[in-house]
Amino acid sequence: MYSVTIIGNVERCRTEAEISVSEGAVFAVVYETLDGWHTDTLVEQLSQAATDFQTAVENAKESLSHYVNRRGENPPENVSWGAFSLWLMVKDDGTAMGMNMKSGPNS
Repeated sequence: MYSVTIIGNVERCRTEAEISVSEGAVFAVVYETLDGWHTDTLVEQLSQAATDFQTAVENAKESLSHYVNRRGENPPENVSWGAFSLWLMVKDDGTAMGMNMKSGPNS
């Protein structure tokens, strides 16, 4: 029922998982800070106790756990918003948005 989309939020300096339904409306945002995991619900009538919603939150956390800069710690300085967003999207396998970030431009 719920889908999870990972985004680099440059304004909040973190990588987030948006939980939505098929219509595209975002119901909640999951992210991690130094003090742990957080889930911000954006829809009042959302049943956070529902099993399918809790499964979506756990899936979001699992997905986010592979993003090495998800907490936005030690961000790069003097880079464009696009480069900063890409930095937030780097995964533990060295890719960001499907591109290998370990290889140089001539690789």
